[in-house]
Amino acid sequence: MKKTQISFWLLCIAMLLVSCFSSKESSSETSNTASRAPAASPEKQSPAPTADYITLTYSEYATTDENGAIKTQILSYDTDTKKIKTVFQFDYTAQYPLGFYDKPNQLVYYTQRVGTDKDHGDQIFVKDLLSEKNTQLTDNLFAVNYIIPSGDQLFFVANVKGEQAIRLGAVDLNSMEMTLWGDDDMLVEAITLDQNNKKIYASAYSLKERQYNLAHQDGPVGQNNFKMPTYTIYETDYNLKEKTKLFSNNYWIRMLMNKEGHVIAFGDKKYNQGQVPSMVVDYDTGNKTISLSKWGTTRLQRGEANYSYDGSKIYAIAVVKNERGLFEYDVKSNKFTALFTPSAGFINNIQVVRGF
Repeated sequence: MKKTQISFWLLCIAMLLVSCFSSKESSSETSNTASRAPAASPEKQSPAPTADYITLTYSEYATTDENGAIKTQILSYDTDTKKIKTVFQFDYTAQYPLGFYDKPNQLVYYTQRVGTDKDHGDQIFVKDLLSEKNTQLTDNLFAVNYIIPSGDQLFFVANVKGEQAIRLGAVDLNSMEMTLWGDDDMLVEAITLDQNNKKIYASAYSLKERQYNLAHQDGPVGQNNFKMPTYTIYETDYNLKEKTKLFSNNYWIRMLMNKEGHVIAFGDKKYNQGQVPSMVVDYDTGNKTISLSKWGTTRLQRGEANYSYDGSKIYAIAVVKNERGLFEYDVKSNKFTALFTPSAGFINNIQVVRGF
């Protein structure tokens, strides 16, 4: 199989449950100099928010013409005031748009397509909302699935040009040096950050095993006989030096969450079987024990989800009463509360930023 075909297949897997729009060439002016990113300097930083907030990436048509341009917005939902606001808008040019609003530092991170039709890739940019300065942070990525800043580092999951792997990586926002984690056989599916303990948890599987399973499907013709590869949950530190295996199974571990002392994994036996309840693995990081259960209520969609600071709520993308949007799920009452359910447009992804 050719390398370009493999990369395309990987991207399809990474976005199986996400509806995508067609992309257009970017017309925004940006700086291509990767050495001048706004560093997280002491005088720049402000105190962390006291309440959780959710950063959302949201796309909609710029006009009523569905063949026209698509604009992507970075929104912020404040769980204290219950208000949502638009903080940044950019052209939809990436294969899949991502955004992150760093509220304390007034920075927005986002993805844009860079290059020609023959040689292009989605790169990560940052805009300083105070100075209006745009800076390109990467130049060697092909497609990006996650961007999450933390302190002086920007963590990402991406396919690097020239590789088949989907890697976890980091950009040091002071030195602009990039670090990659994993190897050329690893496909990282999902990550979650424990910012208090400076740990990263990643769901990943083997490219070689996936290819073998594709080529050796047994069973009735016309049915999905694909055997799920072994997914392993890893723990690493912010330096991306560690590679500790926590547990493995043959479920599609499509989403990871974390709360104090626990890593929560959502997994499915098959792709695109949303009517079947997801398996939930609760890994106790202190006792190193596992408990299994089934998610017995409304399915949490891909696009990421996580707990509130106190662990009493889960913020997630879901479809409740035929409305898709951002919901708050009360862990004790099992009740979903709609926070943002747009009638037009599409929420691409979210990240929960915890207060202190």
